[in-house]
Order: sequence, then C-alpha cells, then structure tokens
Amino acid sequence: MPKVGDYVIIEGTKVGAQRREGNLVGMVGSLLKIQWIDGTESVISPGAGAIRIEPRAASSKGSSKKAPAAKKAQKKKKKKKTGGKKR
Repeated sequence: MPKVGDYVIIEGTKVGAQRREGNLVGMVGSLLKIQWIDGTESVISPGAGAIRIEPRAASSKGSSKKAPAAKKAQKKKKKKKTGGKKR
C-alpha cells in the first residue's frame, strides 16, 4: 500500500515516451495525487502494473538530526588528537 511521501515512477507506454517521476502527496481511496518533478500535480487512478512505488527511506527521518551530533563528536576527537598548547 503506497503512503504519502513515497516516490512514484510511471514508465512511458509508447515508443519514445518519457518516464514520469514524482512524489505521492495525497490519497483518497484508489486515487493518488502526485507532484511530478517538474512541479505539476496530477490525480490518477492507476491500473494494475501501471506504476512503480518506491517507499521513502526509513532512515531519512532521523538522519538529519543525527548528523550534527556526529559532526560534533568528530570535532571533539580531532581536538583531542591535536591536543596540547600551541608554541
């Protein structure tokens, strides 16, 4: 079952047709509201096998909060290694 925030890919169905990619921004029943990469939005009711849903990464929520703490820890280690007073 797709969830809001998932990445949506629709392959072209005709020769030379481009794929469309975007983010799922809303759902009502079987209708999916997608914001495409170009900024436009569509409401679609896809048939079986018409779209590919890629779930958003589970670690993406917490990674931005953990990154600054990790950077601080690296800075502390760096300071300890250099240590001592400058002459």
